[in-house]
Amino acid sequence: MKTSINLTGTLLSDDRQVRALKTRIAKYLDRRSGVSFAEMARDIPGFAGDVTWGREDQGIILWAGISSAAIAALQRLLDEGRIVPTPTTWLVYNFDGAVLDMPIADSIRRTYKRPHWLPVVFAGMGEAA
Repeated sequence: MKTSINLTGTLLSDDRQVRALKTRIAKYLDRRSGVSFAEMARDIPGFAGDVTWGREDQGIILWAGISSAAIAALQRLLDEGRIVPTPTTWLVYNFDGAVLDMPIADSIRRTYKRPHWLPVVFAGMGEAA
């Protein structure tokens, strides 16, 4: 017996998940500022995962342990100008209970030979932005 894949249903389901996460993230960031990936992974259902997000061509890691749906949602919010990332110190993440075990990047413009973590925090800009 052949098993068929409902690709349309899967894609629509994935898009619904991204839209739902986008809404959750936007609401969370509209209420708070200086929010780390660690906080979002802890507080937003569906945010945590097994994907690493960053600039592979530059050797820069923003966060490891994020879902692909969360990355898509964050990217949409960034593209819409509804959230703002700001570089921060690793101490913020230490306080939030999660740090990446790798060297810290000192610039988003630099290219690293080995992966470096660039700690960032986020703030929301609201619907009007």
